[in-house]
Amino acid sequence: MILILAPAASMVTRAQNVDSLKKALFTAKDTNEIDCLNALSNAYILLENKDSAKYYAVRAGDQAKALNYMYGLAVSRCRLSQIAKHFDDDFINSERWGKESLYWYEKTAKKEGISTVYYYLVYSIFAQSRFDEAIYYAEKRYALVKAENSSLGKIEALTWLSAIYRQTGNYEKSFLMARESYDFASAAKNKHWISTTLYHIAQLYAHIEDYPNALIYFRRVLQMDDDHIRNERIRGDIDIWLKMEFAEVFSHLKQFDSAWYYYRLFKPTKDKSAYLRVYWISTGECYLLQKDYHNALKNFELGLAGHIKLNDRNEIMRALLDIGKTYLALENNEAALEYGRKGLAIALETRAKQFIRDGFLILSTAFDRMQQADSSNFYYRNYIYWKESIANDQLKAKFTAYRYEEQIKLLDKENQLQQQLLKQSSEHKKMLTIVIGLLLLFGIIFIRFIMLKRKILQNELQIQKLENDRKQAAFQQQATELEMQALRAQMNPHFIFNCLSSINSFILKNESEAASDYLTKFARLIRMVMHNSKEAVITLEDELEMLQLYLDMERLRFKKAFDYTITFKNEVDASFIYIPPLLLQPFAENAIWHGLLHKEGKKHLSIAFSEENNLLHCSIVDNGIGREAATTVEGKSPEKQKSMGLKITRQRLALFNGVKDLQNVLAIEDLFDQDGRATGTRVQLTIRIKRNTEPV
Repeated sequence: MILILAPAASMVTRAQNVDSLKKALFTAKDTNEIDCLNALSNAYILLENKDSAKYYAVRAGDQAKALNYMYGLAVSRCRLSQIAKHFDDDFINSERWGKESLYWYEKTAKKEGISTVYYYLVYSIFAQSRFDEAIYYAEKRYALVKAENSSLGKIEALTWLSAIYRQTGNYEKSFLMARESYDFASAAKNKHWISTTLYHIAQLYAHIEDYPNALIYFRRVLQMDDDHIRNERIRGDIDIWLKMEFAEVFSHLKQFDSAWYYYRLFKPTKDKSAYLRVYWISTGECYLLQKDYHNALKNFELGLAGHIKLNDRNEIMRALLDIGKTYLALENNEAALEYGRKGLAIALETRAKQFIRDGFLILSTAFDRMQQADSSNFYYRNYIYWKESIANDQLKAKFTAYRYEEQIKLLDKENQLQQQLLKQSSEHKKMLTIVIGLLLLFGIIFIRFIMLKRKILQNELQIQKLENDRKQAAFQQQATELEMQALRAQMNPHFIFNCLSSINSFILKNESEAASDYLTKFARLIRMVMHNSKEAVITLEDELEMLQLYLDMERLRFKKAFDYTITFKNEVDASFIYIPPLLLQPFAENAIWHGLLHKEGKKHLSIAFSEENNLLHCSIVDNGIGREAATTVEGKSPEKQKSMGLKITRQRLALFNGVKDLQNVLAIEDLFDQDGRATGTRVQLTIRIKRNTEPV
C-alpha cells in the first residue's frame, strides 16, 4: 500500500509546486518573471507535460531576449534541449538547443544549471555516434562537478564516460570508470545511483560476451527496484534500454523462452513510439538468433525507420548491420552488401570496433558467395584484424573485471575476519570476567581458549591449502591449453600437405577439369580450416561441414569409387556441442587411403554419432581390406610415408577429455566375417561433451 501511495504523493508535490509558481508569476517582474517561467517549464517536464513545458520555455526565451537577460536565455534553451530529448528523443534539436544554451552561459557570470546543458549535449551527441565530441563534453561536465565536489554529479559523469568508451570498444577503460562510479555511489549510499551503476556494469559484461555475469548484475539491478528507482529510470530515459538488454542476455544464452517472456512483459505501449524502436531491434536480434529471418527482417526495418527519424546513429549503425546479417542468412548477397556497406561506413567514421568487425565479415562473406575472391579476401583480412583487436580489448576488460571481483572477495574476507576477531575479542572478555569471578573454573577456561586458538590455526591452514590447490589447478589448465595449441599447430601442415598431394595427383594425370573442381573445393576447405583452427573448439556442426567437404573432395579424386553416410543414433544437437577442430578428418582419411583405396567392389564409409552420459560416441567404419592387408600393400609401395595424423589426434583427444590413458579415448577394431576374412575396420572415439558456456 505504501508503494502505491508513494508515487501519487510525489505527483501531488510536483503539482503543488506548479501552483505555487503560477501564483508567484502574477507578481514577478523583469528577470524574476523569466526565472519563474523557466522554473515552470522544468516543473512541467517532471509532470510529463510536454506542451506546457515547451510553452513556458519559449515564453521565457522570448522575454529574456527582449530584456537581453543572457542567463534567462541560457536556461530557456537548456529547457528546450531537455524537452527535445526527453519527450521525442530528438537528438538533433536537443544538440542545437544545448549548444545555443552553452553560448549564452559563456556570456554570463552566472553558471547555475550549466551542468544540465552538458548532460544533454553528451546524450544527444553520443546518440549521433560522435564519440570524441561526446567525451569532450563529458570530461567538461566531470571537471565541473568535481570542482563543485558533487558526489552524484561525479557518479553521473563517470557513468557517461564509461558508456562512451564501452560503445567505442575500449572495454578496459569503460570498466575502470564504471567501477569508480559504483564505488562513489556505494560511499554515498544512494540506492538509485547504485542501481544505475550496476546496470552499466551489466551492460559492459554483455559487451565483452560474459553473459552469465551480465545476467547476475542485471538481476541485482532488478532486485533493488522500487517505484522511486523505476521513475528515475523513466525520467532519465534508460528504463526501456535496461529491460530490452536484460531480455537480450537470455537470447545470447539460448534461453529463448525466458527472453520472449520478458519481451512480452516489457513491450512499450504504442504512444511510446521512441521506445518501440528499441523494442523492434532487440526482438529482431532474438529472431535472428533463432534463425527466424523473415520476422527478424520485419522488426529490423521497423526499428531502423524509428532510429533514422531521430538520427540515433548508434542504433542506425546497429540496425543496418543486423539487416545485412539477415539478408546474408537469406542468401540475398546484393542486399547484404548494400546494408553491410552502409553500416560499415558509419562504424568506420565513429571507430566503433565491434561494428567495424561485423561490417567487414558481412562484406567478406557476401563477396565470397558471389565468387569475387579478391574482394572477399580483402574484407576477410580486415575482419580478422578487427576481430583480434576486439578479442584483446575484451580479454583486458575480463582481466580488469576479474581483478576487481577478487579485490571485492578479499575485502569481504577481511570484513568477515574482522567480525570474527571482534567476536573472539568479545568472547575473551567474557572469559576474563569469568576468570576474575570464578577462580575455580580457571583451568576449564584456559583449556577452552587453547582449543579455540588451535581451531583458528587449522582454519587458516585449510584456507592456505585451498588457495594453493586453486593456483595449481590454474597452472595445470594453462599448460593443457598450450599443449593443445601446439598439437593443432602440428595438425594444420599435416592436413594441408595431404590435400596438396591429392591436387598434384590430378595434375600429373592431366585431368585439368577435375583438378580445377578439386582446387575450388580445396580453397573453400582451407578457408574453413584456417578460420576454425584458430579456435580451441568449434561446434560439431562446423566440424561435420569440413568433414563432408573433405569426403566430397576424395570422392571426386577417386571418381566416386566409394560412398559415405553420416548418421545420428539418438538426439545429438550438433550446433550446441563443441569439439576440437579437425578431430575427425584424420580417421576418415586413414579409412579411405589405407582401407578403401585397395579394395575391389563396392566401398563404403559409415560415420555414426550417439550421446550417452555426457559423452559423445563416434563410430567410423569402413569395409576396406583391413589393417593387416593394408600393411602388406603399403610395404610394397614406393610412395610409403609415415603419417603423424592419428598419433597427434589421439593426443589432442586425450588432452581434451582430460585423461592420460590414450586407450580410453580411442579404440581401433579389425572386422572379420564368419570365415575369418577381413571385412574392414572400426574406429571408436569417445569425446567429452562440452557445451558452449563451459570452459575448455
